Amino acid sequence: MNTCLRRLMMCITSALFASSVMAQQPIPPPVLKPFADNRDWVLMENLRYQVGQTSTVIVVPRGFVTDFASIPQAFWSFGLSAHGRYSKAAIVHDYLYWTQGCSREQADNLLMIAMKESRVDAGQRTVIFEGVRLGGNQPWLNNADERKRGLTRVLPEALLDFGPEVTWHDFRATLVPIIDIRSDVPEVPTYCLLGNTTEVPQ
Repeated sequence: MNTCLRRLMMCITSALFASSVMAQQPIPPPVLKPFADNRDWVLMENLRYQVGQTSTVIVVPRGFVTDFASIPQAFWSFGLSAHGRYSKAAIVHDYLYWTQGCSREQADNLLMIAMKESRVDAGQRTVIFEGVRLGGNQPWLNNADERKRGLTRVLPEALLDFGPEVTWHDFRATLVPIIDIRSDVPEVPTYCLLGNTTEVPQ
């Protein structure tokens, strides 16, 4: 009887664990191509992030250029750099900061939600979240200014085949006369409402 009971408990525990794992909607691995300095990367496929248990999806489009998490080098000794378990969430956040369809606070909250779903350590995600809340205003304003000046962060299909010695800084300067930035700015997306809190929506 004890053996049967133990087996039943093991089955229940396994089912609960599987359920909790399935409840997470981790961001799929991105397909990326680096520029020459490995600081900036371009998405070679759409990155689709289904938020929590909703049917709402944030799509970061093929051609979007990201620098992952903009974390000062002084913090690297604490295990934080541009790349980590939080990198996929950082790509989504980078896109939200560029398009600015959501408010800055909503974008930051969606970063926290994405980090939770990516199982980023609680301490790390707190530091990153507080960092963007404290220091994100200037990057937000810079993005708005760059878009006004006609710069872009989404490359069209025809320009994805750039060479291995090209840096984003130099390449981007050549795009100003030929890219209409309005083509990569969506209307106000429905997913912004999910960023009114930092809780993973059920």
